[in-house]
Amino acid sequence: MKKHLAAITLLALLTTACSGVEKDASYDDVNSLARAYGEAVDVDCAETDNDVADHGWVFTNCGSNGIVMLFESDSKRDEIMQKNPLNDGGRWVQGPNWLIETTQYEAEQAQEKMGGKLLGG
Repeated sequence: MKKHLAAITLLALLTTACSGVEKDASYDDVNSLARAYGEAVDVDCAETDNDVADHGWVFTNCGSNGIVMLFESDSKRDEIMQKNPLNDGGRWVQGPNWLIETTQYEAEQAQEKMGGKLLGG
């Protein structure tokens, strides 16, 4: 019985550890952010060789609706949000050092799995 319980506990821990999407995480590169978003809403994301250090922010596209963005600072994030208002029906999900722009439905899915704040609308 103890072995059976230990196996169930180990399986539960492995399943949790392999989920890949951590709520309210900070990301070191936009491709890691894109992989988390892709897993959260079940879309494919483009990979990029661009680096956040080049301009203080970097983005890549995900699916037909999503743009994931990574920032070096809150001021750069605020600047980009101000210069690029949302399209009708669009929403942002704002995390510690990232921002996602997408449709309301995908934004709600992403926020549920990735954390952050749902903004816009």
